[in-house]
Amino acid sequence: MKKRATIEDIAKVLDINPTTVSRAFIRPDVVKPATREKIFDTARKLKYSPNNIAKGLVGKNIKVIALISPKLDPHVFPVIRGVTAECRKRQHALMLFPSDYWDDEAELFLEVKKRWLVDGFLIHNVVYNKNITKQVQSIKKENVPFVFINKYRGSRKAPNVSVDNYDAVYKVMKHLSELGHRRIGIINGNMPSVDGHERFDAYKKFLKKLNIKYDESIVGYGEFDGDTAYREMNRILSGSGRPTAMFCCSDFMAINAIKAIKENGLKVPEDISVAGFDNIALSRYLKPNLTTLRSPLEEIAKESVRILIDRIEKPSRRIDEVVFDTELIIRESTDKVADERR
Repeated sequence: MKKRATIEDIAKVLDINPTTVSRAFIRPDVVKPATREKIFDTARKLKYSPNNIAKGLVGKNIKVIALISPKLDPHVFPVIRGVTAECRKRQHALMLFPSDYWDDEAELFLEVKKRWLVDGFLIHNVVYNKNITKQVQSIKKENVPFVFINKYRGSRKAPNVSVDNYDAVYKVMKHLSELGHRRIGIINGNMPSVDGHERFDAYKKFLKKLNIKYDESIVGYGEFDGDTAYREMNRILSGSGRPTAMFCCSDFMAINAIKAIKENGLKVPEDISVAGFDNIALSRYLKPNLTTLRSPLEEIAKESVRILIDRIEKPSRRIDEVVFDTELIIRESTDKVADERR
């Protein structure tokens, strides 16, 4: 049986990128007329027939959006729900590409651009590192619209939708200080992440504002996961100067910190108050219910899709930088310092 002609065959004959050939069949309006006619002429000669998906997309204003996101965990699920809901509402297609951190995402972006026909990218979880501006510039050169679902901290502007980490940390630290706590520890996420960097910086600034000396012995360095939070909480409790309160930079870490506290024969919040970040569903069912910050992740995701579609339709659109506020939700896991309850 004779092998069916493929997009790669057409591209090879014309010495052009396969993506250009795909775009000619799915979005012919964005391919130069002369190139488009060469592609169609070669396709006829090779007896190439577009697949059913391509046929279905031709003539319709359907955008294909790629979401590059870190490993799947409770923090990521609301983002995926929000992106999916907004794409469905606008009748656009969505492709999901899991990745761990920025270096992988930058490489994955270029790989996806080369292998799949997409109209725009949503890039979730930008890592904070010195090469970020160079990496973003390499993405910009590809001329495909993109939006970061998180804050972008490079020296050049890029469209992004994020949460106000500084205001969020201020809210929870103010709450704990008003309860009389001065030995407030932290279990931070990984420092290369934007969230980890900003939340830790905000924590230190608030301590300075209250004239509280920074104490490395009650600082834990996690990975926004349960195992590292559990390990770091146990390490902190093994020291001589126990904290009276702990701020964990994600609910998942807070839940595992509470597990470690209880296993050490201590009670929450009687001995140590604990606060988290994200307001995941489990936080309200935990015993004690977790005091946390509600981060509007689904709303952030939906806004990211809206901005991306606008940028696809209007490439000259100005760069958007949207910041959402958080809400402090006070529950059972935080209380006054033991001495002040007497």
